[in-house]
Amino acid sequence: MKRVIAISIALCSLAGFARAQDDAAIPERRMGIRWTNGVPEVHFSAADFVDHHVREVLELGTPQTLVMRIYAFSADGSPIALEPRSCRVVYLPWERIYRVQVRTRQRDVTEVHTSLDAVIGRCLVVEHMRVGTATDWAGRSGQVYFAMMLELNPLSPETIQQLRRWLAQPAAGGRVGGDAFFGSFVSLFVNRRIGSADRTLRFRSQRVTR
Repeated sequence: MKRVIAISIALCSLAGFARAQDDAAIPERRMGIRWTNGVPEVHFSAADFVDHHVREVLELGTPQTLVMRIYAFSADGSPIALEPRSCRVVYLPWERIYRVQVRTRQRDVTEVHTSLDAVIGRCLVVEHMRVGTATDWAGRSGQVYFAMMLELNPLSPETIQQLRRWLAQPAAGGRVGGDAFFGSFVSLFVNRRIGSADRTLRFRSQRVTR
């Protein structure tokens, strides 16, 4: 019995070590986090997502879609809330302008920008973005963290349909509710299959205490 217990403890320790190694594979990037009326607002930049290849793609003159999802997780990696945002970018070479449709749960606006840098700032620099609703966060305390997933032209039709449905129902809030968008941190970020989009960027924030 002692040997069985020792083996079980060793296996648990190895599993914990493997989980820690997996978590460590996701880069940590410091985010600004402010709580307003019980709901977190996050601030960060993902502008480094745009490398030479992405710049070329965004200047092709055909519609390109940047899909961003910001998740809130409890300390054990279980999901609390989700906030999605998409930017549909079309470069019009004759006018030398970028037409950008920005969709969030609260707004659906189309803007015109005269430079790619302005598009990057609009789509990939996040300021005062609320993650979830007061209902999602009611009664929660302890440590939480946030994770960001950014994709260029997600190839999965299911992903696009889910995003459109999510953005079309702002009253649903950021609740987890069994939607296929949700899952644990490990299932969404550590075990997620790479290659489902033209380019993907994922990172997590520091832990904060609510």
